[in-house]
Amino acid sequence: MKPVVMILGTDSSQGDRISGLLAANGYRPEASDDFSVLSGPLADKPVSAVILDLDAIAPDNHLFRLFKRNNPDTVLFAISSESFHPDLKESMEKYIFACMHKPVDPDEMLFLLKSGFDKVI
Repeated sequence: MKPVVMILGTDSSQGDRISGLLAANGYRPEASDDFSVLSGPLADKPVSAVILDLDAIAPDNHLFRLFKRNNPDTVLFAISSESFHPDLKESMEKYIFACMHKPVDPDEMLFLLKSGFDKVI
């Protein structure tokens, strides 16, 4: 079975769509609106990737740096309604594997997930 992918966001319909897509392709989705998981280790959860809705939180580079320090083998993806995030330049270069534009294209998401997992292995 494919890995667990956590979807972090507050839009339940978007989370349901992404969860359905992931489940239909063999992934094990886990939707949550608890953004506190970004500041600590995911040791108690076998999460291979996190898909984070940047529109649902006030993201900052420090938070993403901390996340990757605590979870170096977890691939971090972002989704956003904005196509440009100049304030997250450092994170986009170092901590976030890819950022997808909303609404998320299913083929793009599946391709990026596979690419992200291939990079970690």
